[in-house]
Parts: sequence; structure tokens; C-alpha cells
Amino acid sequence: MRFNHLIPPRTLGLLLALGFTFAFPAFCGSNTPTPPGRRDKLIEMSKGPCYGNCPVFTLTILENGLASYKGERNTDRLGTYVKKLDKSQMERLRREFKNANLFQYRDVYSGRIPDVQSVTITYYEGDRKKTISGKEVRPNAVKWLESILDQVANDPEGWVLKEAPQDDKPDYLIPNELVVELSEGITPEEWAENYIEADMIAERQFGDTGYWIFSFDDSLVAPDEMLEKVRTDENVLSAEFNKKQYDNLPEKKDGDDKQTGNAEKKTDKQQ
Repeated sequence: MRFNHLIPPRTLGLLLALGFTFAFPAFCGSNTPTPPGRRDKLIEMSKGPCYGNCPVFTLTILENGLASYKGERNTDRLGTYVKKLDKSQMERLRREFKNANLFQYRDVYSGRIPDVQSVTITYYEGDRKKTISGKEVRPNAVKWLESILDQVANDPEGWVLKEAPQDDKPDYLIPNELVVELSEGITPEEWAENYIEADMIAERQFGDTGYWIFSFDDSLVAPDEMLEKVRTDENVLSAEFNKKQYDNLPEKKDGDDKQTGNAEKKTDKQQ
């Protein structure tokens, strides 16, 4: 920039200040300007657990070609890894997703086989976003995109560890107990039998709410894996790990409900 030496210093200072004010938003938070949308997500794929050794991970690809891989279980890369995809990889991903036209499909495809891994793919196109979740029953175009993303995720070259895995859970969590909200008409004891491989037991209900505490043997099924399975259960509205502060919540009194009474008797016997 050339300065006009005939402009008084005060006026020149004011002009520079105004110029910095208008330019500031483009530089805020960074030493170099970041073009709009360069840090936005383009594609994300998450793979949940199964009864076997399915790799559990989340692959995220940004518009600028930066990819992150967060490995949670049954994978050689545990923790968060990052790499930069080259131009040809990004061009292929954009082309394949555009050709697939994911917006024509349903959001959720219910599976018929409990032991099949659940897969969720999210695609961002401008202001639109499309998420498709399912197991073995999904459109072939969606399965094809999954295979392409698997190629990116399974490529051993170029990944750099960004964050090591965190195994420790907060002290207030009870990892072998879940607080579950079941769909209307579902009997807790009968529902727990679906998870007999984890020795699931309906412990008790919170007051007059629809929430139940279920315990399981975490030596048979890992806590995170159990939580993921329950959350994807079609008869479950919500699920989370039990928390120690929940012990202060009231139980449902005897006579309120036959099912609750049975659950409380079972808890008393165990105590």
C-alpha cells in the first residue's frame, strides 16, 4: 500500500483504523484469513458395535480435505487421527455423493438381523443435510458410498495421532447400569431378556416416570458397547449410563404398579 504523505497523520490513522475494522471479521481467530466454508463438514460416517469384533469408529471429512478418524473399539487406530486427502480423493467423494442423490432416500432403515453393525452416513450439501442410518437393509447406492468411505478409513497411510483414547469415565457414572426409557407397552423384564448375553436385569423404576434402571455384567459386554446397542434398540426412546446422584430419586411405591413391585423385590433380594 502506498501512503500519501500529504494526508495529515491524524486523518491517515483514522483511515487505517477504519480499514482494519472492516477487514477484522475475515481475520478474527486466525493469523491468516480462512475462506468461507473451508472448515465445514462435508461427509461423516459412524459405525456402531455388533456382537462380534466390528470396528467402531467415526470418519469425518471436511470441505477443505481434512479427514479425522476417531477409533473407539476393535480397530488398530484408537483415539483421534487426522490426515489430508488429496485433490483426486476429494473430487471422487464429491462426485459419488452427488450422483447418489441421498435426499431421495428415507432417513432410517430398520434391520432384521440384531447382530449386524449399524451405519450412519451424513452428507452436507450447501445449507442442506441428509443423514441415513440402518443395518443390512439399505439402498445399494448407500452401501456403495459406505464402501468408498471404508477405503478412506482403512487406508493405513498418512494418519497422524491427534488425541489419544480416553478410557477413564467420570466418577459419577455407574458403567454397569443404564437408565432406559422404553416405548409404551414394553415390559421391562421381557425386554431385558433380549440381552441375556450380558445378564441384563431390570432393577427398579424412577417414581412415576417411564425410566428404568437396568444392570448388566460389564465383564461380558463392554459398557460403551452395551449403551450403543441399547440406544439403537427399536423399543428404546432414550438411554444413558446411570449416575450416582440418581440414587436419591424416589422409587415407585408398593402397589403403584405390579411390574414395579416385582422389580423392587428383586432389588431387595440382591441387597
